[in-house]
Amino acid sequence: MYAEDSFFTLSIAGRLGLVAVSLLLSGLTLLLLWYLARGRHLVIRLLLAMIAFSVFVWLSPQLYYLYYLVLFEDLPWQFVIAAPPSPSELGGQLLFQERHNLSYHSRGVLGWIMVVMALLHPRLDQLLAR
Repeated sequence: MYAEDSFFTLSIAGRLGLVAVSLLLSGLTLLLLWYLARGRHLVIRLLLAMIAFSVFVWLSPQLYYLYYLVLFEDLPWQFVIAAPPSPSELGGQLLFQERHNLSYHSRGVLGWIMVVMALLHPRLDQLLAR
């Protein structure tokens, strides 16, 4: 399914760097959601998860582009941020119906992690406090 993905056109170092950038951005987004969701009602936590997911989908392409500027010398400096994603675009990513590549599917997985985190937030707090 992913054999033709552009990820595999990168060098090993480029792939490792891209994975590191992805883990860093995802981790920071999850930490922000964790902080914002503390003590909130379930509905608010879920809303915050969807907002955080939407912001990640909307703004992360620029951060990834900055990484690609490091990898490829001839890329021009430009803004690649488009309009914020619509609810149907977000739903398509969460249901893995958008493009069939690692980037979109990884975003869908991140979105589901955010939803689960919002659902389990108080219980996870109790487990981590032990």
